[in-house]
Formats: sequence, C-alpha cells, structure tokens
Amino acid sequence: MTRLANVRAEEAVIGKIIGSADAYWEIAGILSAEHFTVPHYRDIFLAVANCCQSGRSLSLSLLEATLPEEWEGVGSREAVLLVLIEKAQDVSSATDFVDALLTAWRERERIAIGRIASQQGKSFEETRAAIEDRLRAVDDADRAKHAVSIGEAADTALRKAGEAYQSRGRRAIGITTGIAEIDKAIGPLTGGTLVTIAARSGHGKSALTSQILRHAAAPSLDPSQVHASLFLSFEMSREQNGYRNLASMTGISVRRQRTGDFTEKDYEALLQARRQLDAMPIHILDRGAMTAKQYAAECRAAHRRYGVRLFVLDHLRIVQPERDGWNDIKTIEHASMTNKDLAKELDAVFIQLAQITKEGQKSATNWRFKDSEIYGGGGLKEASDVILGVSVPTEWLKQNQPEPPSEANPRGREPFDEWCKNMENWRDKAEVAPLKVRDGSSGGWKTIGFDGVRMLFGDVDHADVPF
Repeated sequence: MTRLANVRAEEAVIGKIIGSADAYWEIAGILSAEHFTVPHYRDIFLAVANCCQSGRSLSLSLLEATLPEEWEGVGSREAVLLVLIEKAQDVSSATDFVDALLTAWRERERIAIGRIASQQGKSFEETRAAIEDRLRAVDDADRAKHAVSIGEAADTALRKAGEAYQSRGRRAIGITTGIAEIDKAIGPLTGGTLVTIAARSGHGKSALTSQILRHAAAPSLDPSQVHASLFLSFEMSREQNGYRNLASMTGISVRRQRTGDFTEKDYEALLQARRQLDAMPIHILDRGAMTAKQYAAECRAAHRRYGVRLFVLDHLRIVQPERDGWNDIKTIEHASMTNKDLAKELDAVFIQLAQITKEGQKSATNWRFKDSEIYGGGGLKEASDVILGVSVPTEWLKQNQPEPPSEANPRGREPFDEWCKNMENWRDKAEVAPLKVRDGSSGGWKTIGFDGVRMLFGDVDHADVPF
C-alpha cells in the first residue's frame, strides 16, 4: 500500500538544501512547499526558495533570520536545522528522494479527489467541476516548470531528429493530414502545435478536418500512427457528424441518407463505412457552445480517458466569452491562447476553425484571401503555429454569379460566358494556402483535387476510403 507521507524523504531533501543553493536548484522545478507534509519542513523550504530566488547567497545565518525562533512541540530553529543537516550527511543528492516524495503526494491527492467525489449536497456538474479544478492543480504542480539550458533543448531536438531518421521511409513522425499537398506545406504536425484552418462559410473546413481525423485514426499495423482525437462540435450535432462522415466515405449524400433514397447495395456500403468508423478512436462532443475554460476541462478529461492527442474546435466564433463584457475578438484571442497552451500542456495537436471577416466574405474579386481577413484579431495569428487557408472556387463562383444575358442585359454575355468557363475550369478543384508556418515558410495558393459530392480534398482517386 502506498504511504501518504515519506518523512525520511522529506527530511533528506530539506537537509540537503539548507546549506546548498546548488542542491535547491536541482529540485526547484520539480518540488514545491505543498509536496511536504511536515509543517516546519514547508517553512524551511519556502525560506530557502525565497533566499535563492532573490539572488542572495544561501547561508545558515540568513535562514535563521527568516524563520521563527522555535516551532512549538518541535524545538528551536537552530537545533532543528542542525539535526536536519546531520541526518542528510549520508545523502548523496536531494534528487534521489524526489520520486518517493512525489509518490506519497500523489496518493494524498488521490484521496483528496475521492473526498470531493463523495461530498453530499452537490450536483453532478458541481462535483465534476471541483474534481477537474483539483486535477488541473495537480497537473500544474506535477509538471516540471523549470527552465532548461539550450543544450538540454538541443538534446531533445536531436533525439527526435534521430528517431525521424531511423524511421525515415517506414513511418511518419507526428500527425499528417493524408493530403500530400498540405502535408508538404505544413506537416507533419507534432505535439504542441496549434493549427488554424480558415475558410469562408460553406467552403469545407469542417469536412476537411473530418477527413484529417479519419486519416489520423485509421487502423494501422503501426499503433503509434493511430491517433485518438476529440472533435468539439459546437455547430453540428453528433448525428449530423455521423451523416457527413458516412456521406464522405460512401458518396451517398446526407439528404439521401435522411430520406432513405438508396439501394440495398448502398446500404451495405453504409454499413461497411460505419464498421470502419467504429474502429477509429474519434470522439465527438456536441454539448453546444462553451467557454474556453469549460472545453479545456473536457480536453484534459479526454486526454486522460482516451489518450487523445488531436483536438479540433469547430469553430471559434461560437466560443462563449469567459467574462461579461468581452467582445468576439477578445473571446477568440483568449480561446486561441488557451488552445495553444493546451497543445503544449498535453503534447497534442490542436486544430481550430476560423471564419473570414464580413468584408472578406463579401469580396467580389476573388475566392482567395489574406491572413488579415481572418476573423479573430492579432492574438489568433500570434498563437497559431500554422494558418491554413482553404477555398472552393466553385462555391465562390456560385455566390457571385453574374446576371445572365437578356434583352434587359444585352452586355451580360461576356461576363456570363467567363463565369461559365471558370465554373468548368474549377470543377473538382479546391485551393489551399499555408498563410503561416512557424517552422517553415508561408506560401501562395495551390490547387488540389476536390470531390464535391463526398467533400474530399486532395487526390480523391487515391483517397483513403476504407472499402
């Protein structure tokens, strides 16, 4: 049975750091006062920390000046400090006892969470919120927060580069979209990355992310390439998501599915697609609009329960303000920073969907847009590691169809013929643009394949439709 306290570990750590700033800094980013159960050990730890962090030289006399003269029932500060130093004489390093100290602390936190869960007189939602808050506090306290040297950072990068080299040609490192043109521009996506996918309304950004999720979660002989995901669907219900995924995989439209307008062969295709989806660890949350704090708690829970490493938020305009008086821009900027922090905290990829400003939506000159036309302010762009623009030219053309030629419009022939030509030229095509790539370079708009019936992007002749 795990012990709730390890006093020997506590006194060993405290004894080593009393007279050594170097010993303190070795454990400073891992331990805090709350990890100790003995009250006067907490006092001593805080005194050492204040001394070291203020830049003063650590000395016994300086510590004595900041501590109480006596701890009731324990003894004088001089005697206590000398005894602790003596007991730590045979300790080679304070770090040797860190794991034991943290194990006892985690057990105490587990019991505290159990007490919260068993409290009477609270609703389920209140209890859940209290547990999530406690778990967040545990995560913050249990995560190494100390700065690292540039050499340590380079060591981590080199190790991952070595892994990428060893697996080159055999498996991808990180999460890919499965769309060659997009992966070449922005991928692979590694943990800590925030991706913003921006498009006009109706230009397939939800369909594109669903396609990415299916690719990332598809069964594979290499389990490391199967990525569990959470789709925060603020706009569509889980049923609508189900219809759309089945339509994309089979070519049987949502309307035909709803009305039963399909054959037995079609139904077999739907069943097969459903079985494939059932094997994919894709989770959908359609609770409706939430604040960033609320959905962040759901993301952490999904990370713990299902091992989720890929999150999608659809979409930023529907996120609720955290505080009264916040406008849309402030809310979106706050949500973007929250999503970036979540990506780093959970070592995950976070994809957020963004819309275009009203001015950009009304553009009558071209379907392409600039990053300055993405709705969300400068905070969205600063937080994003990747910004991917998506556009379906035929959708824009439909919305900007010129008046057909007629007796009342005799000069309409030329613009209408040009429009018809463009509709034909852009059939089965979409465009994407890496408007920002933090670790690479942004680029112009590129043409890719697009199957409008199935809402599939990329080389649809070789799309990963699993049957």
